[in-house]
Amino acid sequence: MNIDNSHRMAAVSTLFLLLAACGGGGTPVPGPAPAPAPAPSVPVTINGQVVASFTAADGSTDQGRTASAFAYAEKPGDLPALPVLGVSGNILNVTSSFSNAGASTFGGVGIDIPLRDADRNQVQSGATKLQFSLASTGTNKTLKLKIKALGSTPNGCVPAASVTVTATQTNYELALTDANFKLPDFCAGATVTNPALAGTLANIGAIEVSDEAFPTTGSATVAIHVGSIAFAPKPATPATSAVSITGPFSFEYGTGATGNAIAENSSAYTLTGNRTAATESWAATVAVLPLTATSDVSGWPALSINLASTSNSQVVLMLQSADAVDDGCFPSYVVTGLSGTAATRVIPFSSFSLANNPDASCAAASATRPDTALALTKLKQFQIRELKGSAGLDAVSVVIGKPVLLSGQ
Repeated sequence: MNIDNSHRMAAVSTLFLLLAACGGGGTPVPGPAPAPAPAPSVPVTINGQVVASFTAADGSTDQGRTASAFAYAEKPGDLPALPVLGVSGNILNVTSSFSNAGASTFGGVGIDIPLRDADRNQVQSGATKLQFSLASTGTNKTLKLKIKALGSTPNGCVPAASVTVTATQTNYELALTDANFKLPDFCAGATVTNPALAGTLANIGAIEVSDEAFPTTGSATVAIHVGSIAFAPKPATPATSAVSITGPFSFEYGTGATGNAIAENSSAYTLTGNRTAATESWAATVAVLPLTATSDVSGWPALSINLASTSNSQVVLMLQSADAVDDGCFPSYVVTGLSGTAATRVIPFSSFSLANNPDASCAAASATRPDTALALTKLKQFQIRELKGSAGLDAVSVVIGKPVLLSGQ
């Protein structure tokens, strides 16, 4: 079998599905034709939790993942034309063509669309339908829609539905049932690594859309058009995940800054310390909240943190990654309007940047001074810096509520 990718290797599950369907190699053995799946409801309004939408020309989703196109065929000479992926009018378009001159018994072109960790948690909160915008202006009008578990064994045993579409971009809806999304007939059954639909939804990793109508002879065109994808109903509240923090500590810097300490109880971390009239405006008392393990949190759009302060009306939040030199040049966000009354702030990670660091010399990113996007992939710890500024009191007191949360909002 031969396979080509216009962006990256994203076709492994489909590749192995086809190998297994054809007996694992050698002379292909067609599997029995599956029973037709119930037709999707159409037209519908996409009103669920959107997990993939498209604006960027390179196929990056608005949610921060990147879609990729792939092509495959049984025989080298029949490999479909290199898929061309692009975005226009918020529609992800992939075009290619089939030409079966070598008597291949299978081939296809598809799109792999990864999802974020936050979306996985949203799906777990009770989704019952998959909503999607889809069209085909190629020869074939029946596409495959697949749901893939994160870390599933790439043998093609993933829940899949056949969806008949038109050349007009249309919103569809399919109930998330085993009748709609079936494991292929060649699979021996659900396994731990390749579960049926319920297990897949509990650990969802990606959506795949493909045109697998490889002609027995001759040629055909491929043109898949994917709009927004959502799971419905939308959760009443955004998904969250508590950050595991181990070994919080504190430090201080500046003339006359003393007595830094961090106390922990079941509900909060409390940062305290002292300053004098001689303490510079740039001086700070700092709480450090180390993650139990360095983590990739880039799949979450926001940080939810509960804060109170009786010493200053603002603090600086910083994201320190495992790759960063410990020089204080970390992506930052200044939280303002604090008081002695605790309040929860939901802060998009996109609001953090090196440009927001109180040290202006930190603005330029480098391999050892990563900006937000890279810092989130290897997050080591949070810093909460209480800078004296022009209004900070000498007696420092900042309360950080538990738990610190990653938020899907």
